[in-house]
Amino acid sequence: MLILNRLTTKGPHFLLTGVWLFLLIPLAICSIFLSCAKDEPVKLASLILKTGTKYAKNGEHIPVGGSIKIGVLASGAGVPLTYIRIDRITNKDTVTQWDRGIFIGNEGFDADFLFSKDTSAVELWRVMAMNSDRDTATSTLTIYKGSGTAYGPINYFENIKLSFQNGNLYGHYLDVNSGNTYSETSVNGHESEIDIMAYYYITSGLPSPTFTCPGYTAATGYFPQIANWPVKNNTLYDYQTSDNNLVTTGQFDAADNDSLLVTAYKSDKVSGNCKYGYTGKVIPFKTQEGKYGLMKVVHADQKDDGVIEISIKVQK
Repeated sequence: MLILNRLTTKGPHFLLTGVWLFLLIPLAICSIFLSCAKDEPVKLASLILKTGTKYAKNGEHIPVGGSIKIGVLASGAGVPLTYIRIDRITNKDTVTQWDRGIFIGNEGFDADFLFSKDTSAVELWRVMAMNSDRDTATSTLTIYKGSGTAYGPINYFENIKLSFQNGNLYGHYLDVNSGNTYSETSVNGHESEIDIMAYYYITSGLPSPTFTCPGYTAATGYFPQIANWPVKNNTLYDYQTSDNNLVTTGQFDAADNDSLLVTAYKSDKVSGNCKYGYTGKVIPFKTQEGKYGLMKVVHADQKDDGVIEISIKVQK
């Protein structure tokens, strides 16, 4: 009887102990297995700069205003490519010329970029790519200032009228290469040519005639049609120059080649959206093609069904 009582008292304890052992042993084995497993190796990003007659060469001498064309081929090497940056480095400072988050899979990144030679004696151009493993690859080239200048001709389009998002008196979409504007219907087949649109809204309590472009994400909120466009160009506006009135209307009017267009554009404060485009503002911009331009606001309504009138000078 005593023996039976002892067995009855201890039985549940032994049962619970067995259950815990049954659960813990596989967990321990799994933990040991995982701790011994090797981490996946980091994928190494790759990047090369294109060569050939149309691309800038390392050590090349290029006159002020001359074209610097950089072709970039990059890959995440098995994982997505997530970031590209291009810097221009002189003895004064480093200025980022292109800075973009991307998501490129196995197809890789293949793009050409066009810049203009500034007045620096020596420029180091640094191109960096990063993949989703946060591995980076970098390539550089050095460009020297050549003799003379290479400023080129411009196109001039006066008094272009664009309707804001809720207006229909004029077109909404502008091709800066031709000066042509298009409506929602006439733009069909011309989507890849469109660089500039304009809308009106209130921001920070202030009225804002605003310039944007098809590639700017928020633009679809004002122009829903562009969401389905096969090509959406990105135009970058130098809002620092515009906000601080660094280029006057007189300077704009006097420009007869692209020297002012190139030198006025400062790439460290740019966006695909440019607010406060009031009458008298002069806004430097750069198109998807790499062409520099200046836009003068001749008149800007302050209502969302209104009109903005601009004149444009852009590189040929």
